[in-house]
Amino acid sequence: MKKLVIAAILATASMGATAASATQYWVEHGVKLNARSGPGTHYHVLGTFNPCTPVHVYAHKHGWAKVKFNGYWYWVSAKYLQKHACHYHAPKKKHHHSWGY
Repeated sequence: MKKLVIAAILATASMGATAASATQYWVEHGVKLNARSGPGTHYHVLGTFNPCTPVHVYAHKHGWAKVKFNGYWYWVSAKYLQKHACHYHAPKKKHHHSWGY
């Protein structure tokens, strides 16, 4: 039990440390970006981000970016992220499990 409590404290402390190092990016215009459970195409797709959706990047790993969106963690291909804001006009039909503005 003591080890579990220590592990929880360390995990919480490390998350707090990474929060300060987040960088804002936007999904590229014209791209529906898969949000995955891990850094690679062999991980499950949990949903998609619409073009121009702002995300906070906390880490990079082999061309993948660990992002936080609405309190949840995802991995996305870093090559589809840009540092400048853009504007996206969503189609009238909404897609289930698609996030963004």
